[in-house]
Amino acid sequence: MKKTVILTISIIFAVLLISSVSAYFCVSFKKGDKIDFCNPLIKDDTCSTTKCNYCMYSYNETKKCFTTGNPNFCNALGSCLNFYDENSSIDQSAPEITINTPLQKGIYNSRSILFDIELDEEADLYYIDAVNGRGRWTKVCQDCDSYSNKRSFDEGWNNLTFKAVDVAGNERHVNRSFLIDSKKPVIHKTEPREGYANGIFGVQYSEDNLKKMKINYGNNETGMRSKEISGCSSGTKQWCEVSIDLKDYNEEKIKYWFTAEDIAGNIKDSQIKQNLPVDTVFPVLHNPPPFWSYTPGQRYVYFVFNVTELNLDKIEYMDKSASKPSWKNLCSALKNGICATKKSFSRGSHIIDIQITDEAGNAIGSSTGEFEVKY
Repeated sequence: MKKTVILTISIIFAVLLISSVSAYFCVSFKKGDKIDFCNPLIKDDTCSTTKCNYCMYSYNETKKCFTTGNPNFCNALGSCLNFYDENSSIDQSAPEITINTPLQKGIYNSRSILFDIELDEEADLYYIDAVNGRGRWTKVCQDCDSYSNKRSFDEGWNNLTFKAVDVAGNERHVNRSFLIDSKKPVIHKTEPREGYANGIFGVQYSEDNLKKMKINYGNNETGMRSKEISGCSSGTKQWCEVSIDLKDYNEEKIKYWFTAEDIAGNIKDSQIKQNLPVDTVFPVLHNPPPFWSYTPGQRYVYFVFNVTELNLDKIEYMDKSASKPSWKNLCSALKNGICATKKSFSRGSHIIDIQITDEAGNAIGSSTGEFEVKY
C-alpha cells in the first residue's frame, strides 16, 4: 500500500438536476498555507487562521491548483478532513498497477480471460478496449486494492488500457495486448483419398495462426512415423504438400493422418485414411523409341510398348501438332507386359509425347519424335 500519512478524503456523489455526477471533497489548511486556485478569476488565498476549510471539486497535478466546489455539497460530509501529510504536501502519487494476468502479448485459447490485478492503494479501476471497446471505459472495481476475476473478450488481438484513479484524482494507465485463439484448426481434405500411396501427401486446411503441421504414417509391421512439414502458411483453405520416402513400406499397406496445431495450442487431427497400398516403383519401359510404325497410304499408326509395371493405370499420348494438344489414352492394361494398339491420325506431320502412369501416380514420359501420315 502507498506509504503516506495522508488521511482518507471523504467523497460525496451528488446527483444534480441535470443528472450528472460530481465528486467533492473538503480540504483543511493550516495557518500560513497558500491555496492556489486554477480559475484565474478567483484570487489565490492564504490561510490566516489556525485552520481554514475549503470545499473543492478537483486538484490539478500539473498546475498544482484547486477547482472550487459548491459548499452546499461539502456540508454533507460532516467534519472537514486534513488533505495534507506531515510534510504539508498534496498527494500527487498515482496508484501503482501490477497486472499479473493477462500477460503482455500473451496468447490464450479461451475467450474467458483472468484479470489478476493488484494496486498499491485503494482506487477505482477501469479498462478500455482499443479494438472492440467502442471508446468506452468499463469499470472493473471501485475502492479496491486488488481484483481477480474472469472477463470475456473477442477472438483475435485485444488491446486494453487499464486506468486506476485514487481518491485524490491521480490516474495511472497501463497497457495490455493479448491474442485469443479459441478455435481449433479446420482440416477440409487430405490426399490421397483412396487407391495407392506413392509418397506424395497433401492437406487443405484453414487456420489463421498455424504453428505447425505434421503427417503421421506407417503400419504395425514396419512401424509408425511422423514428419513435421515446413512451409505451411496460415490462412483460409490453404494447401500444403509433402513428399515422404515410403520405400520401406513398398508393397505394404499403410495408414496416415495430418495433425495441425495453432500458436494457442489448439490441435486438430484429420480423418485417418486406412489400408492404402504403397507403390513407390516407377514403371519401366524396355523398348526404346520410336514406339510407333506406319505404312504409307493408311491412316492408322501402330504403337507397341514393352513395360514392367504391376499396377498400370494407363499409357497416354499427346499430339503436340494438334490445335489443342491433350492427353489421350492408348492402353489401360498390359498383356504379358505388352501394350499393342493402333490410333488413327489426320494427314500431315505429328509430334508425339508418351506418358506411362501407374495407379499410385508414378509416371515416366518419353518423346517419340515426328512422323508424317499420308493417305
